[in-house]
Amino acid sequence: MSFVSFSAPAPTLREKTNFPLSSKDTIDHNATVKSEDKSLLEGSVLYHSHLSISLSAIDMTFYWKRCDVLSNFISQFYFHSYESKHLDKNAISTIINELVENAAKYSDKENSKIFVEIKDLGTSLRVEVKNRVSPWIKAIFENKIQMIQSGNIDQLYFEALESRNHGTGNMGIGLLMLLKDYQLKLAYEFTKMDDSSFDVTIRVHIPAEPGSSDLIFQN
Repeated sequence: MSFVSFSAPAPTLREKTNFPLSSKDTIDHNATVKSEDKSLLEGSVLYHSHLSISLSAIDMTFYWKRCDVLSNFISQFYFHSYESKHLDKNAISTIINELVENAAKYSDKENSKIFVEIKDLGTSLRVEVKNRVSPWIKAIFENKIQMIQSGNIDQLYFEALESRNHGTGNMGIGLLMLLKDYQLKLAYEFTKMDDSSFDVTIRVHIPAEPGSSDLIFQN
């Protein structure tokens, strides 16, 4: 299995994509992935520093404020560690908070973990959030991605807000916000664990100005 990227459609040009949502092994990367997206899909990257955090899914939902505490900690960690980079602390915190909240909401809760991994790539922060979901949640998520890639992001976000305000809920509103307000490109990967569960990993690159660190590692 490999990562598949998705983003909000361009406002003036709808670009047809050949990305399948159920079988990512047949993707023609050279034909469908823009050059600026390729680093998002690459598994092996050069990085300056690496931070990994393991969380209990049920713990994050029971103590909901911890999602915000975690995202603020990561934002402060990178802001103060690399003074030569002009990182937007609020943007980093908001993006990570949305990803962690999304993982906490839709994880299979029993003994399930959320894994957060951040790598400083020099020009961006690579953030990956992994959690375990049921086949039903996987199907809903894939349908949401299909809607995003073929629809109007502003309209989808407005409809999601309306659904939430009426108490009907709407899966993926956090991802819609990231695409709409931050114009981010995201990637996802599903790994089948057994007949009743999948691991889903969401990856995003948060732009940052290059720093001056000479220590670069390969992974």
